[in-house]
Amino acid sequence: MKRIKLDHVERLSHGKRSGINIGSRSVGHYLRSHERESYQRALKKGYLDITEKDRANLWHIWEKACLAMNWNFLVLIKDPEKDIGTIYQNNKIAGRDKLSNTKKKMKSLVSSNF
Repeated sequence: MKRIKLDHVERLSHGKRSGINIGSRSVGHYLRSHERESYQRALKKGYLDITEKDRANLWHIWEKACLAMNWNFLVLIKDPEKDIGTIYQNNKIAGRDKLSNTKKKMKSLVSSNF
């Protein structure tokens, strides 16, 4: 299998062919401009920070980006109305708590990505 690079993921996020067949027509990968901003923030922070209202495309692209960079897949899903955060680590729930507590826990988990 060919090694996935961040350039491949970037092309996929723009709706173009990745170049190594990592995308699927049945799985959305194209990012809108506001989603692209979240993706860029995630690259700097080391984890994806989303709400349940966000599209799954951002999740899919982040998953591929983590694979390309050999990072742990870390996602924080926020529910500000209930003040709850859910942490996903490598596609499994790693914790659910008050939003402030999950943000602190996420910062400790992120150190593994840098």
